[in-house]
Amino acid sequence: MTYEDINQLIADNDIEVIRVVFNDITNVSRARNIPVKHFQEIVMQKGVQYPSAMLSVDTSANFVLAAGAGFAGGYGSWLLKIDPETFRIRIIPWAKKSARVIADLYTLEEVPVPVAPRSVFQRVLQELDKEGLAAYGAAELEFYIFKQYDEHGFDPTWTGLQCYSEIKQGEIDEILYQIVSGLAAVGIHVEAANTEYGPGQFEVSINPAWGIAQADVAFTLKTAIKEMMAQQGLLATFMTKPLTGLSGSGSHFHHSLYHKATGQNALFDPEDAYGLSDLAKHFIAGQLHHAKATSALANPTINSYHRLRPYTFAPSNVTWGLENRMCMIRIPGARGQGTHIENRLPGADNNPYLMMAAIYAAGLDGIRRQLPVPPPVENEDAYAKSDVSSLPKSLGEALEALNQDEVLVNLLGPEFVQAFTALKTHEINRFTDHVSDWEVKEYRELF
Repeated sequence: MTYEDINQLIADNDIEVIRVVFNDITNVSRARNIPVKHFQEIVMQKGVQYPSAMLSVDTSANFVLAAGAGFAGGYGSWLLKIDPETFRIRIIPWAKKSARVIADLYTLEEVPVPVAPRSVFQRVLQELDKEGLAAYGAAELEFYIFKQYDEHGFDPTWTGLQCYSEIKQGEIDEILYQIVSGLAAVGIHVEAANTEYGPGQFEVSINPAWGIAQADVAFTLKTAIKEMMAQQGLLATFMTKPLTGLSGSGSHFHHSLYHKATGQNALFDPEDAYGLSDLAKHFIAGQLHHAKATSALANPTINSYHRLRPYTFAPSNVTWGLENRMCMIRIPGARGQGTHIENRLPGADNNPYLMMAAIYAAGLDGIRRQLPVPPPVENEDAYAKSDVSSLPKSLGEALEALNQDEVLVNLLGPEFVQAFTALKTHEINRFTDHVSDWEVKEYRELF
C-alpha cells in the first residue's frame, strides 16, 4: 500500500483520527491518536515521537530501570514510523471516524530499536529469507468473555463446558456475529468461531498470512475483540488461566515454510512415510530442542504456567506426534501445499511477534544444524512418557532456559533478551512479595 492509497482510503471513509500503534515487550498495545491533517502532513512519512521509557514499563506500569538505560539515560524519544509496504491502514468500524495503522519503532537517527518486538520478529524473518524460505501461518486464539468483572469474580457469557455447542447459540449469537463481522471489517478473515471447553470461553481460527503479517493479524485480532466486547459492557480476556480448575486459553501456532524460488511447500515430501521432508524434520527438531527457552516468550506470564498441565489438551512435556493433541507439536493431516506444523506450546497471553520469532528461530536452528528429530509419539500416552524432557513449570524456569540458550539469544538479540528478562524478573519478584488469598485462607486460622 502506498501513501497515495492511504490518503485515498482516508478520503473515501471520512477519517478524522488515526491510531498509530505498536505491541510492547509485555504485550500491551500502545497507541498515539493523531488528527488526520497532522498524520497526512507529518506523521505518515516522518513518524511521531514516542518516549523510550515506555519499553521499560512492566505489566503493572512500574518502570524497570534494568530494562533500559534507566534514569541516567534520560529516557529520550524514539520514533513510531509506519511502513506502507507491509502495513495496512484499516477502518475501525466500532470507533467513530477512526483508522488504525501499526508502526515500527526507530531511534531519532532512524535505526530500528533492537528491543522492539516487531523488529525482533523481522530479524528472524530476514534469517529465514537467507535460507530461501518464506514463513506462512496463523495463531489460533482462545479467550474468555465475561459479563462482569469486579472484586466478586466473573460472570461468564455462556454456561457449561460444551465445545462447539449449537444449543448455546442463543446465548452467544450476538457475540459471535460481532466478532466475525468486526474482524472482517479490519481485514481479518475468520475460518471458524465457536465455544470452547470453559464457561464463557471461545475460539477463533483465522486465515494464515505471510511474514510479519502473521503477527500483525494476531495483534489486531486481540485488540479488536477486546474493544468490541467493551462497547457491549463485556470483558474479553486473553489471560491464559482466568478460572481455577477450568480450561486455559491457548494460542496454538499453525505455520509452514515455503521455498521462495519455487513457491512449493518446504515441509512436504510425498516419498516419506509421514509425508514430511528432511527440512521439516529438522525444523521440528529445532522447536523441540529449544522448547524450554521458547516457553519464556510463548508463555510470558506467571499465570501462563497454570495451563501447562497433563491431561488438559495443553502440553506438559517436549513431544511431537501426528494428529496428536497431547503433544507439544502436532502435525495435522493435510499434506502437499497444506503441510504445516501446529505448535501447541503458546498461551493466549503472549506477544505474537515474540512468540512467532522464538518458534521460527528455534526451527531455523534445527534446519541450519540439521538436528535429528526423535520418533513421534504413536500409540501411547504422550503425558506418561518418561524418556522426554518436561516443559518449564514456571516463568522463572523458562527465563533461566532462555538466558542459557545462546542460539536463541543471538537470533532474537542480546539487548532484547536482557530487557525482556529484566521486565519479567521484576514481575516475578512482585508476585513473590505478594501474600495471596489462597495463603490467607489456608493458614490464617489454622496456625
